[in-house]
Amino acid sequence: MAKAKKVKVTTRELKHDKLRDEYEKLAEWALRHRRSLIRISLLIGTAVVLVSGVLLYLRYQQESAQQAFAQAYEIFTAEVTQTPSGDPTRRTYASEEQKYREALEAFTRVASRYRSHREIATYYAAVCKMKLNQPEGKAELERLANGQTRSGRLARMALAEHLFARGDYAGAERHYRHLLSDPGDIPEADIRLALARCLEYQGKRQEAVDLYLKLATDHRDEDQGREAVERLAWLDPTALEKLPSESKK
Repeated sequence: MAKAKKVKVTTRELKHDKLRDEYEKLAEWALRHRRSLIRISLLIGTAVVLVSGVLLYLRYQQESAQQAFAQAYEIFTAEVTQTPSGDPTRRTYASEEQKYREALEAFTRVASRYRSHREIATYYAAVCKMKLNQPEGKAELERLANGQTRSGRLARMALAEHLFARGDYAGAERHYRHLLSDPGDIPEADIRLALARCLEYQGKRQEAVDLYLKLATDHRDEDQGREAVERLAWLDPTALEKLPSESKK
């Protein structure tokens, strides 16, 4: 078997280090461009500080907006009672007018100060106006209802409920049908149930029965389905025979 040929390495090659050569070249380049590197480092540091500051400010604004909206909503949902509360943390009001006036002021402040909550705060401010000055509040809700936004859908829902309460079932029906074409995050079952009631109160019996049947079948384990069964039992008991056995129970 032939012996492997030895490779001779000279003393000069042993002393030569490629990594050291690269380091020396890099050091020499850095020395020549020292001023530029310092400027770049300062610019990067400034940019990092600015970005961090902006992020902290946005986070503070978001937290402030959420807190302000929560306080306004607490007023909006507070209990109206003549009996003083023994709980100092529980907010109560002596009259509806006082409650909704304070809620209106709070929601208006949120809408003017915080862009992230402006839309929803404007909706709740309009609802407060409905409680204090119905024509003004209704006009504001109608304006909001024209938009294809979450607050627009909520405004349309509020208008439909208002018209239903006033006995304008045809007007309420129009709003509910419009909502069904673009419900957004409003549960369709709630809209269909309200629409069925509008049809029922207008004497459109068969349309109401058909809609109640669909609700009772599709939402048999939910509140909307159970209420639909109750309406069917009163409106047309024979229609219950068309339901699956689970829905009848």
